[in-house]
Amino acid sequence: MLITTQSRGAVSFFLGFLLFYVLAAAYLRSRCYRDPSSVFFNPESARVLTYSSFRKSQAQKFGDLAALHTPSKWSNLTATQLCIGVASVSRGGFSYLKETLGSILEGLDDLERRRIYLVVFLAHTDQSQHEDFRQPWLLNMADSLPTYPRDDPETVQLIQQLEADGNYEAHARKQKIDYAVLLSECAKVSPEYTMTLEDDVIAMDGWYHRVLAALRTAASKTRELGRDSFLYLRVFYDGRLLGWNSEEWPLYVEASTAILLAELSILMLLRWRIPPMRKVLTFSIMLLLCGVCTPLLIGLFFAAGRNCMLPKSPGVRLMHKYGCCAQGLVFPQRQVIDNLLPLYRDTEDSHAAVDTFLEDWADTHDKLRWAVTPVLIQHVGGKSSHGAGDQKTGSLTDDMPFDYSFEMNDPIKLVEEHRAWIAEIERHSKIENA
Repeated sequence: MLITTQSRGAVSFFLGFLLFYVLAAAYLRSRCYRDPSSVFFNPESARVLTYSSFRKSQAQKFGDLAALHTPSKWSNLTATQLCIGVASVSRGGFSYLKETLGSILEGLDDLERRRIYLVVFLAHTDQSQHEDFRQPWLLNMADSLPTYPRDDPETVQLIQQLEADGNYEAHARKQKIDYAVLLSECAKVSPEYTMTLEDDVIAMDGWYHRVLAALRTAASKTRELGRDSFLYLRVFYDGRLLGWNSEEWPLYVEASTAILLAELSILMLLRWRIPPMRKVLTFSIMLLLCGVCTPLLIGLFFAAGRNCMLPKSPGVRLMHKYGCCAQGLVFPQRQVIDNLLPLYRDTEDSHAAVDTFLEDWADTHDKLRWAVTPVLIQHVGGKSSHGAGDQKTGSLTDDMPFDYSFEMNDPIKLVEEHRAWIAEIERHSKIENA
């Protein structure tokens, strides 16, 4: 009779656990569909451009108005805090450049805009090949529109050959020359920092003050590490690469084993110290808990995805791995002058795109690389300039870098945060001028 009662108790307990498990799985399915490392990942829903579409609309309106009236621009009477360099190549009928530039500038206060020098480089020896060549909005938004150096016919000839080849190796080689042009143009105004952006991104409202805050934090943390400089601050990373990593599986196994051993120890201690618990914590119940229920819960935890179960907290942290790609990087100007310009000018590497090339160099030279969470820009380009992505419609595909959390931004909260920051710098400006 006792055995029958214990068996019924174990069965009832297990049925109750199964009900809880099904409800937990259903809940996680509704919460974790944006996590690409989750079994509940739903790419059709996760890739919907919610906040990005809102910002694209604002950017388009800003660009349309900029075509009619020149907006506020950089002032050489103000110290340049940030130079933004955007290199753009024709994508065969597609262009995201207007939306990219519009999202960078839309919402900026005049005080902010005057401290930003915007360089847009149409990276063709014949710039008329670009869809946006001489567009009024481009002429009115950019502070500088450089070309390849005409006083260096050897380099121009090399670039023309790379343009004609059009393969990956040619793209990789030419990309570094393009970055050298951007960085050289930015260096002319001696900014504190230089930010390179790709031409198919969307920036959030208030990105500028968040960049400045993140740079201060990165500088402070760099000093805490006993270093005097860092290579860059990353403002975008690919959310697909931040899941459970295969090289960390020993750690996951150790943690799971530790949980099971801790649970078993607690249950044994309860049976030993509290005699009445022996009737409840029977060996069959303990076997169910430690041998079935807990392993199932651990499995559900991992199945739900790392980004969903262990999301990164807001802040600035080192990111020496899984930091793809080069959509948005901010460099201290010292790094640009001392390292990046010589690196891009002198290299003849044609095997790695600029992001991989830079990461390999940074690993070799032990350079600090920080990343800000949450990301401040989103990659929206579906058609790459070198053949990747959807070449017909320009739509985003599963193989393109994307941060799924960016689409959850609340535009009202971001506007309020941005306005509060502008009010603060206006207050400080009045105090300084008093």
